[in-house]
Amino acid sequence: MPSTSGRQTHPLRDMVADLIGATRERHRDLLRATPRAADLGRTASSARYTASPLWGEHVLLVDDTWTTGNHVRSAASALKSAGAGTVAVVVLGRHLNSDYEGTAAHVEQARLRRFSWDVCPLRPWSHI
Repeated sequence: MPSTSGRQTHPLRDMVADLIGATRERHRDLLRATPRAADLGRTASSARYTASPLWGEHVLLVDDTWTTGNHVRSAASALKSAGAGTVAVVVLGRHLNSDYEGTAAHVEQARLRRFSWDVCPLRPWSHI
């Protein structure tokens, strides 16, 4: 999924598109963040992305973060609207840089909470 943080390149794109041999030949950038994507925050919206035309093709959507699922839902909606068949999602974990903005505080707060598969450690409410 393309970043809506305004950054031009993303390490996940390099990993999926260039480094992993099995996907190198099949990878395509299908989604583009719209100009107002960053203004949407974490809200799910069909206005977040536009997608290249698809004709029943199956898509594996790769993302590096899952908090609320709203970005993935927005991306899947754009892909389906563009004609995708099945849209599957895989989310890869990533290393947290404790020097980046408020990450250290989020990590410390998460450590203080009891772990549950049903609750996001950064947004402590049930997502089921």
